[in-house]
Amino acid sequence: MWMLACLLMSAQDSVAVSDKTKDALRLDSISISILTCTPGTDLYAKFGHTALRVKDHTLQQDVVFNYGCFDGTANDFVFKFILGQTDYLLEAEPYDYLVARYGYMGNGVKEQVLNLTKEEANRLLYLLLENIRPENQEYRYVWLYDNCTERARDMVEKAVDGKVVYERKDDPHTIRQMLHECLKEDPWVCFGIDMILGAEIDQQTNKRIQMFLPDFFSAEADDAYIEREDGSRMPYTRATNSIIEETIIRKEASMLTSPLAVFALLLIGAILVFVKEWMKRRRDVWWDVTLHSLQGVAGLVVGFLFFFSSHPAVDSNWLVVLFNPLPLFYAGWLVYCQKKGRKNVLSYVNLAVTAGFLVTMAVCPQSFNPAMYLLVLTLLVRAMSQAHFAYHGSTPNNLVHQKTKTTQR
Repeated sequence: MWMLACLLMSAQDSVAVSDKTKDALRLDSISISILTCTPGTDLYAKFGHTALRVKDHTLQQDVVFNYGCFDGTANDFVFKFILGQTDYLLEAEPYDYLVARYGYMGNGVKEQVLNLTKEEANRLLYLLLENIRPENQEYRYVWLYDNCTERARDMVEKAVDGKVVYERKDDPHTIRQMLHECLKEDPWVCFGIDMILGAEIDQQTNKRIQMFLPDFFSAEADDAYIEREDGSRMPYTRATNSIIEETIIRKEASMLTSPLAVFALLLIGAILVFVKEWMKRRRDVWWDVTLHSLQGVAGLVVGFLFFFSSHPAVDSNWLVVLFNPLPLFYAGWLVYCQKKGRKNVLSYVNLAVTAGFLVTMAVCPQSFNPAMYLLVLTLLVRAMSQAHFAYHGSTPNNLVHQKTKTTQR
């Protein structure tokens, strides 16, 4: 609080004091930088982080303003996060704390000193101090469109005289492609994100939207310039420093434990089970019960996000057709048909829906994880098995055993 009070007085002095006093305080010694932290190992840190560093050489104060803070201990935090109603905070901390924390975790930190005039630097500082007041510091966090990186970018743009022009050539990548690039070492995290985010992130985006990623914004800042009202231009940054070198050892993901390998084995297993059932003319119901139960559990997550969450892109997810709570009821129906010896008439509906969705995957506007095709093929194989035995009137394996025992008696 003492550091913030000193910085506030410094920012206000730039407007209120005389020119002679300004010279004495050397207010032009305030420098503001963009800090870009490399991705970490925790799930919430997979995409890196952005913060603003304010250094007052006169008052010997060095503070970092961080828009990425949240209270994870709140009782309803997890539920609100799932609903997409998470509120983040702007907080301030000593610069040395941030360096020590990221250094301990092994993350790298890059600094880009902004090329601001004295008035712009003090205006930005004043905006940050106004924003950190208790009544202003909370904001609704939207991962793709309003996160810590975009908040920092927008605050700088508000402070400059003129406009910031990002000079880099437009990159036609979609958000999903950018996420895949960030998560190439974490294929299961990538698969999970692909499973809950829909067609919205497969649309072509401009580079302003793409700046939700800290590394992308940092690269844009290197080539950006500030265009004044009189048409003059000046570089957006004036210096780039490496504060901490990354020490995290990043390993390539093993293909043997990747989703692609796991679901390939699952598909092979489903085919072998079908062949065994066909040869012995009896069906293993519990294989299907287990598979559809897992499908329904995954569908609880996908369906809940699709219908109730405010997170972007979850409501455009075509996977909700297959992954919803209905397979849980279908698993119960399989058990009922097994115990009662009834024909599974719903197997034809299941086959039609699964086969239709597999065809749709090739033409719909959503891009799917390669492992998802294998998973849907597995469901299709089991749907074919169920429909085959329903058409030929065969009974489940345990009923066949029971009838055989009765005949022997």
